Amino acid sequence: MSDVDFAAGAGVFGVGFATAMSRVGAAIGTFLFPIALNHLGVGPTLLIGAAVLALGGLVSQRLAPETTGLDLSHAARAARTP
Repeated sequence: MSDVDFAAGAGVFGVGFATAMSRVGAAIGTFLFPIALNHLGVGPTLLIGAAVLALGGLVSQRLAPETTGLDLSHAARAARTP
């Protein structure tokens, strides 16, 4: 993830926050995977993992502004508008 994806003042914070959350998610997944595997079995555990990934992809697609064909100043403005 690049800090160009964030508004000028939030670049460092945004990248640091995203990195921290990815590590928290990895730790939680590493802890919960064997528990779910023992209680639910392989199929349901993998389906839950796929659902979490799909949800993350949909949220990311919804929240990320489209910046194809924009220069950096226009892309920064697009990132700031909800």
